[in-house]
Amino acid sequence: MNAALIVSAIIMLVIELTGAAAASSDSNIIQQQQNHSFIALLTGHNVIPTVDTNATGTVKFQPNNSNINGLYYQINLTNLHNDVARVDLYLGNKTENGRIVARLYQTTINPSEICCRSAASESERSKFFFNGTISTQNLELGPLASSKNITDLVRLFNRGNMYVEADTCQPKSLSFSGSEGEIRGQIMPFASNSTTLTAAVVKPTIK
Repeated sequence: MNAALIVSAIIMLVIELTGAAAASSDSNIIQQQQNHSFIALLTGHNVIPTVDTNATGTVKFQPNNSNINGLYYQINLTNLHNDVARVDLYLGNKTENGRIVARLYQTTINPSEICCRSAASESERSKFFFNGTISTQNLELGPLASSKNITDLVRLFNRGNMYVEADTCQPKSLSFSGSEGEIRGQIMPFASNSTTLTAAVVKPTIK
């Protein structure tokens, strides 16, 4: 076997090994996605700058067993004193204000209607619940806009480089333009044996 053939064989071997390593990495990410769920614990202390509020929340993400390219999520917010305008997913660490990647929730109610509906009692808006599914089609903003695989999002979840922030507005406001982040939390893995999330998308419940 001459030198040219030996070099060619070595190059082909390197290409095969590189491809196998990449496939193994993707396989590991998918396995992590299937075996892990993720959670963000939201408080005003996590917002930059810090917000003085008693409101708290949890946002959970769980793999979709019937669709590996999607994640279920569930939003639970409590002790709210303002109305929820939107809940967004951001790329960024806990010490910075990052870039929005996807919108998990946005109210469709006119602000003036919220004012009139919520004016009756503080307790009517003290709790908020919403769930849905996020897929690559929802990654329309920021650095993941061209992503075709939800594992790109899962990688960032595993690295602690994503957070959720809930924006609220004053109940008597007639516009969402003044809405601000009230609570925020970094996304982190949690045990796969945690409570299973429901797959159905429901309308937001404000009690």
